[in-house]
Amino acid sequence: MIADSNGIIYCLCKDYVFPLKMTSNLVKGFFLINGLAVAFGGVLVNFFENYLPTSVSKIFRYGKFCSNVKNKFLEKLEVPKRWFKHFYTFAGPFSTAALVLVYYRYYQSDKLPDIVVKILKFLMGQPTLSLIPAENTIFALILLTIHCWKRYYETHYISVFSNAYMNFTFYIIGLFHYLGTIVSIVGESYDITKDTKVDVNWTRLSLTEYTCATVLLISTYMQYRTNIILANLRKDKKGIVVTTNYKMPEGELFNLISGPLQLTEIIIYICLSIILRKAYTFHYVSFWVIMNQVECAYLSHQWSVKTFKNYTNRKIILPFIF
Repeated sequence: MIADSNGIIYCLCKDYVFPLKMTSNLVKGFFLINGLAVAFGGVLVNFFENYLPTSVSKIFRYGKFCSNVKNKFLEKLEVPKRWFKHFYTFAGPFSTAALVLVYYRYYQSDKLPDIVVKILKFLMGQPTLSLIPAENTIFALILLTIHCWKRYYETHYISVFSNAYMNFTFYIIGLFHYLGTIVSIVGESYDITKDTKVDVNWTRLSLTEYTCATVLLISTYMQYRTNIILANLRKDKKGIVVTTNYKMPEGELFNLISGPLQLTEIIIYICLSIILRKAYTFHYVSFWVIMNQVECAYLSHQWSVKTFKNYTNRKIILPFIF
């Protein structure tokens, strides 16, 4: 154990340094609670839905999954599923701004604006943890920013949304997801709230980081290809949207699983977790993503089996396995 100049006692554990007492980490709490809620709610909806009030099913299900679930009160609290666009209208610029701030901090050796430091301390707890090497932070933010802008392009210029709705709660969670994800990376970066000079040495990145980056970029590209397949189901040969109905997707990853969008998203966050393996809070982000995406893939598979008579024999989310 060691103590800093302010008298705060820290516990040393291998490469990690944790204060024995700190204020609440709101970002960690948000992702942990949501991950557990999806896991628990998923078990209830998947296996005991017949015993649940319709209000529970209506809150948990959205889009095509809730077509047979009716609740007049909760329907007033729904927003169009096409509002998914807003997630990336926010995430693209926000991730870019975070990358600029981190560059400013590490390459200009200057302190972040006081308002940014206060927000980080409020959301991540005090004292802030200095866990993630500067190179890993910048590398991860570059990859995440690419992914966010790619998703912006997909949702604004490729995807053809149905007229389905989702509960307003999911909409708010989606916005906070990207806020929390980016804050979790920046907030635990090495000496991020200080003004000391930090040596940024890119040779510290190993083959592991570059392998994860390659896998991540391939996954986000496959996600892009999957969204093109889904969009083309609602277009004619000239590329004109002719329907918003659901049709059975086929080709590429759809030949193997029902949830290629979910699988690629999970791979992306696992790769980021490995790149940010010295982090603490970000792994709760990945936990939430895995719980949420597995449940989405399961619901999608069950819905497709019931909806399409000639639905091909494919797994839920892991090719040949599950």
